[in-house]
Amino acid sequence: MSEYEGSSPYMDTSRLETLVDGIFAIAMTLLVLGLAVPQINGPLSNMAVQTALYNILPNFISLVISFILLAIFWKIHHRIFKQIKMMNGTLLWINMIWLLFIVLVPFSASLTGDYGQFPISNVIFNVNMLGIASLLYLNWHYATRSNFIHEKVDDNQITFTKRINLSFVILAVLAIFLSFIIPQWSSIVYLFTIPLEMILKGL
Repeated sequence: MSEYEGSSPYMDTSRLETLVDGIFAIAMTLLVLGLAVPQINGPLSNMAVQTALYNILPNFISLVISFILLAIFWKIHHRIFKQIKMMNGTLLWINMIWLLFIVLVPFSASLTGDYGQFPISNVIFNVNMLGIASLLYLNWHYATRSNFIHEKVDDNQITFTKRINLSFVILAVLAIFLSFIIPQWSSIVYLFTIPLEMILKGL
């Protein structure tokens, strides 16, 4: 029996990673289910189809943004757990609560797609993003404080991961603030994630 098996409070991370992959696959698939082919009432024509497609454009934009954000969050989580050698019950439950926020994304994305002109819809979506970002930060913070990080991971990698997670928290808070000013454009702040990562890599 290995050091971390049996009565040990520590657990291997592989089963959690498998669960995370499965839930992300389901959440990303559910996003597209909210994009139904529009039903046209009245006479069919090319213009009627164009109008119907134009009307679902907000839903399509919401789907694309949410899909990209889920992909980024999955990538960050994958990178984190490549550096974590073991976990305990506390870290497991941090991830379980984090996954709860992940499975809420199809709902909050559909809400912004249907009612994106109203602040409350965007606040709910961005609070969803804030929950995901905050728990990712807590995930890494707890793992580093508990010495669950592989010995081969250097301080630069630890600092870079911490900064990436913190930057998402800041962007989500900014998006919540913008939800009251420019509701339909509040999610634009998430476009800064890719250049931010490049900047942080250079620090």
